[in-house]
Amino acid sequence: MLLRHVRWTAARLAAVVAVCFAPSSAHADTQILVEEFATAPFPPFAVVYSSQVFPSSTNVTTFAPPLVNFSNVTITVNTGYGAVSSLTTTVNATPIPSSFPPPSFPPTVGGPGLPQLRIIVTSDGFSTPNGGGSAGIQNNVAASSAISGGQNMLTSSTQLLNTPLFPGFETNSMSLAAGTILGLPTPPATDTRPSQLISPVTFSSIPTGFPNTFAIQQVINVQVTNVDPSGIQSGSTVGGSASSLVITSPAPVPAPGGLALALIAVPVLTLRRKLGKRVAC
Repeated sequence: MLLRHVRWTAARLAAVVAVCFAPSSAHADTQILVEEFATAPFPPFAVVYSSQVFPSSTNVTTFAPPLVNFSNVTITVNTGYGAVSSLTTTVNATPIPSSFPPPSFPPTVGGPGLPQLRIIVTSDGFSTPNGGGSAGIQNNVAASSAISGGQNMLTSSTQLLNTPLFPGFETNSMSLAAGTILGLPTPPATDTRPSQLISPVTFSSIPTGFPNTFAIQQVINVQVTNVDPSGIQSGSTVGGSASSLVITSPAPVPAPGGLALALIAVPVLTLRRKLGKRVAC
């Protein structure tokens, strides 16, 4: 009878935990900050285009002022929430051929001289039912292969931030969204096409004390390199997808004191009954 009561108590406790820790829907705002930059042999330059704040599902196609070295730029952002949260950014751009002249041979693959595109995506409003537990961060990239006469290198890293974010970025179009850093950033993940993969998946983790709410920030670089004497062919596009997964697990929960005592009492009670029978004999 006591064992049956203990089982019923444990089942009821599990049901209460399941209800209290059920995932809830969340709303996030997403900031997209776009930069063009290059170093030598060009004079170093960096142009920051107005950052914009959007709902969580985002499709950006216009920039002010227009980009100089890339055209037809599309940035799409999607988010997912719960014990496994996600931020996925897809970038598609057409390199302007005059900005990427044919190289001298042999070419320096992945060199810093040509203009690059940097996209920094910050999305808040993420929540997890596993606050206080641990988190694993998986950082993935997949570069597109729609380029001829060059190489398309896509690099991305993921950093988590505590929420709320620092105020100000909503009204200042040149201000990057920022907050208190949560754990370490993932190492950069890189994919180059057409070529072999370099390191398309990287990881980091937060072993304990993960908060209930947080933000995800991605830093994505699109780098174009000429590998053909005739240069990058017209109609080529560059970019790809960067995905950040945050997989949370609950903190270990010790058994309630009353339940632990009840479980201990069962074998003790059984032992007393057996000893009592032996004495009676």
